[in-house]
Amino acid sequence: MSWIRARRRARPAARHGVALTALALLVGGCGVLSTKEDRNRAEELAEQVYPGELRVVGARTLFPADSGSEITFALRDDPEAFVRLRVDAERDRCEGGTPCARALREARARGEAAAAEWRLLRGELEHCGYEVHAVRVTRDAVAEPWISAPLTDRNLTEVLDRVGGCLERYSRALPPGARTGRTAVNVNIAAPEAVRSLPRGKQGDPVLLRKSAPELLAALASGPSHAVSYAWRAGAVLPRSGTPRLVLPFEERQEFVRAVHASTARWLRRTHPQAQVVEAYSGVWTLLPGRLDRQRGYVLYCEGPASHPGHRSTGGTRSPRADRCLGNHAVAVTVDLRGRLLDEPRVERDVREGRGPLNLPPLDG
Repeated sequence: MSWIRARRRARPAARHGVALTALALLVGGCGVLSTKEDRNRAEELAEQVYPGELRVVGARTLFPADSGSEITFALRDDPEAFVRLRVDAERDRCEGGTPCARALREARARGEAAAAEWRLLRGELEHCGYEVHAVRVTRDAVAEPWISAPLTDRNLTEVLDRVGGCLERYSRALPPGARTGRTAVNVNIAAPEAVRSLPRGKQGDPVLLRKSAPELLAALASGPSHAVSYAWRAGAVLPRSGTPRLVLPFEERQEFVRAVHASTARWLRRTHPQAQVVEAYSGVWTLLPGRLDRQRGYVLYCEGPASHPGHRSTGGTRSPRADRCLGNHAVAVTVDLRGRLLDEPRVERDVREGRGPLNLPPLDG
């Protein structure tokens, strides 16, 4: 460390680069070694608890590096299920402190339960004619399946109700323990052309591992899609409760929000010349019932620099944070997919008190 201190006095700028490089090499080196050790420990553990039944198909270092590694197993008798276990060989612990044998048994039970739910969900959706292209796997459940369908204004309600019926049957077939604590089920619907050349994943990996791969989910999220939320009541999905919203990639969404803000600002200036639209608020946008080309949402604004609260520093000048307009009024707008106003906007005043939370009324209010 003495050579770093010497360079610190001589060249401060270079000091930071060298120190960060050295730290990155140190952490990276440790991470590689610890992951190898963690993988070896996981393989030994698997042979002790489930001889011949599990094989390691992946390992990655957790952050921070001293918290161990995440080891992924395939089950030799189930080509669809996978098991994930956090292992810290240096501390001889798993899942943050659980004895490793017990942690592996619990991880396998979770993995088998997820695979069973995946087969149930896939089966119901395929029975309705929808292939499941991808799915998100959480620690406790399978969620947010991706399907594809050519949505139009004419068939939107029909498709949503059909998918809802499939999800209702899926929800009622779940084990009782998996039917509690849920409030909604979300389904992502991509255009048919968006699923024609998706990443296939590593050959030989469990099906559910490939269907939940980050690169697959990223590919599907790289274009426009529709996310549909179905309400969950009394342990089952309500089949006709599907509420869709348009999901855009980041740059396209930013372009849409900028267009909405510009359209709204022009409208506001007719009666509120000093109005300031809150550009930092992108809003929550919902599709109009039965329409794919109409969205509703809120735009926040302040009437001018003097209309929103702030505070003065001890020197008597207003701080930059206090000058930032958070939006104490809102405009409910209906726009097309290019962000252009379609109907007469509705002003909602005093939706925020001071610098407190928003209190927006329902859009259809």
